[in-house]
Amino acid sequence: MSTAGRYQQTYARASFCVAELAFVRLWVCSWMPQQLRPRTESSTYAFAIPTVFAKRCVWAARLRVVMRSRSLLSAAIVAVMGLEICARMTGLETLRWLSWASLGAVIILSFRRLGMREYYLLSTSALTTALALFFPLGKDGMIPGALDQASFLMAFILLLGLLHEAAASSPSVSELGAYLTRQPPRRRYYALNGGTAIMSILFNVGVVSFLVPLIQRGIRQAAPDDPLNPIRERRQLSALLRGFAWSVIWSPTAIAPLVLMELMQGVDRLRWILIGLVIFFGVMALGGIEDQLRYRRTRGRRPIVPPPFPRHAAVMFLAACGWLLGMAAIVAWATGDTIVFGLIVACPVMLVGWLWAQNAKGDAWPVLQDRLGELYRDTLPKAAPIAVTLACSGYIGRMLAGLIPAQALGQALGIDAVPDYVLLGLLPSVIALLSLSALSPIMMAIFFGSLFGALPVMPADPTLIALSISCGWALAMTFSPFSTVVLLTGRVSGLAPITLTWRWNLTFSFLAALLLLGVFRILTLF
Repeated sequence: MSTAGRYQQTYARASFCVAELAFVRLWVCSWMPQQLRPRTESSTYAFAIPTVFAKRCVWAARLRVVMRSRSLLSAAIVAVMGLEICARMTGLETLRWLSWASLGAVIILSFRRLGMREYYLLSTSALTTALALFFPLGKDGMIPGALDQASFLMAFILLLGLLHEAAASSPSVSELGAYLTRQPPRRRYYALNGGTAIMSILFNVGVVSFLVPLIQRGIRQAAPDDPLNPIRERRQLSALLRGFAWSVIWSPTAIAPLVLMELMQGVDRLRWILIGLVIFFGVMALGGIEDQLRYRRTRGRRPIVPPPFPRHAAVMFLAACGWLLGMAAIVAWATGDTIVFGLIVACPVMLVGWLWAQNAKGDAWPVLQDRLGELYRDTLPKAAPIAVTLACSGYIGRMLAGLIPAQALGQALGIDAVPDYVLLGLLPSVIALLSLSALSPIMMAIFFGSLFGALPVMPADPTLIALSISCGWALAMTFSPFSTVVLLTGRVSGLAPITLTWRWNLTFSFLAALLLLGVFRILTLF
């Protein structure tokens, strides 16, 4: 039975129980002495019970209609995005409160669309809020700060999702995706790994839902009955997952750096990107070597002939990336805000411009209206669960960091006495291990970012601490079955999250963790 069917069945049973109790009460009153009966006459009382019950049924039906309304949910989502931009631009407290209210409206209106993960996160959010309200553990302004973090993350992932919708209908992006998935084995790992990382600049986590079907369809079409197809699927999906996971340490639009820059002072973003790129290429080489050694004895039935490189498509895609980052930089310079704010302002402009460019040769305006209407009616409501997930993760991370005294915890753990390269090298593994407790990697990253940001003195270079936390986020995405990208990949591909992580990528994750120990030892020497 579907979720809607179970809700209807539960509602029918509850309605029957209410009616039965009402008539039992009426029957009991008929046997009571006159002086003990309610003041309402029995006939009036008998008439009032069904009337009140009918009114309650009408209001319950109206509530069900509201809860199912996609238009209201889409309106609340648009309100979150618009109010978050306006609140950060103007600094008005009223807009800030309205943004929080819109966040609550999205959660309420999407409640029936959520899964167990979202219910778990909402329950944890309520628990941390209760601890902050009823016990003297928190700091002043902790709950407003957590709400700001939640509304920002919800708006950011929704705005990036708009770019995914525009990119998904781009012929240039489709050509690039097909090229990446049709490479010979020796080049395929690096093509998929690097290509996924580059495409994640615009797609973010949406690159998974775009490339995974291309990979599986290409394997089936190339050799339908080949017994090596499961191995090809494993190699290609692992390359994709690793490429996306480690793109977060350098990508300009990755959520991890943008969140940590909001939480920690003294972070050099340009230096972070450059070091992150070096680590990314090192991890890519490590993964490629592991892939070649694992399957060195596997040979296909016939060689794969790669298609020619789509130069025009690559140029158009790079131009789109340049437009996005250029607009973000201009907005950041004009407003005096961070590149984070520039990105969230540039996303809706980029959406309209890209859709217009895709249909410039025909009737652009009617097509643009149809696409925007489709986004409003269908796409935005479907994006609500992942938006709620990220919002709750950000809220819980900030609340936990506020509830735990950072300075006392640092003294208890002896962080000041730990060599900086040991702290930086072990922090990614700690984040990855903690993510096994069903806490998402983003929650762990926000928690540690808030924790280190609250310390009076940083135990190491702030840029390297932020980089180490983002490396932990990347490591958790190939190690934890609870990470968002793993859950999304499993949903699209039909594979179990444990298969994607522990069975396919456990060795790689262990080798990457060892590599980080050496990397941070070298970085702390300079």
